[in-house]
Amino acid sequence: MGQGRCRLGVIEIGVLRELFRNLQSWKSSVEAREVDETILGPDNQEYNVYDIEYLYSQRTLLSPRQRQAIELCLYENYKEKEAARIMGVSITNPVAMYATDGLKKLCDLIEAGELTRYSEREYADRGIGA
Repeated sequence: MGQGRCRLGVIEIGVLRELFRNLQSWKSSVEAREVDETILGPDNQEYNVYDIEYLYSQRTLLSPRQRQAIELCLYENYKEKEAARIMGVSITNPVAMYATDGLKKLCDLIEAGELTRYSEREYADRGIGA
């Protein structure tokens, strides 16, 4: 995997990070029928809230530290030092690196075809052969 992208540039790690950071408010807005379930991401690609929610649910495939860091730093929006305290590690521990490593792992799983619900839909929607 090169330069922080999943296969064929389907999703960048930075984009996935931002989608996870905004997932709670996005889903709430969709459920309140304030916004459509599909949005334009920071990379100008369309993303469906349920696809991103599915990817977020796959954090159970990650190491406990990666999972916790994604939950706390991205989904719950805790500051890194507070997340470290909750995780029971030193506040000087780079907790955000655990989250980044977890996002990379999710991209690796997409690339390997192991998250087929996401990859098949994304590739089909974008006309990319899997």
